Amino acid sequence: MNYKAKNVDTDKALEHIEWSRKYQDKMERLENAKTQKYYEGIRKGLDIAEGIFECSNFEKKEEPTYADGVLDFVYELGKELDIPTQDLRDNFSSVDDICAELAKRIKDDSGVS
Repeated sequence: MNYKAKNVDTDKALEHIEWSRKYQDKMERLENAKTQKYYEGIRKGLDIAEGIFECSNFEKKEEPTYADGVLDFVYELGKELDIPTQDLRDNFSSVDDICAELAKRIKDDSGVS
């Protein structure tokens, strides 16, 4: 037989106990989620830091040169005008020579003499 206290609304007391249990479970889940996110953030930061030190080309990367810019320009212009430029970019002696040859190709392509 279950004990039931006298002069106490046991139904309300039991409802409150059940509500407290649910509330505590909810708070525990929230706390666990916050803790998990915190540690995920730490792990991500450590991964980023590790990546900086493991990147083999990080310190070797050179600044683009004037010639690199000219080669990129020649590629883009040739692409837009549908003029082949791969041979110019692969076998160039100077950027002046590339520009002169590209100008010649543009004139020849447009019929200008």
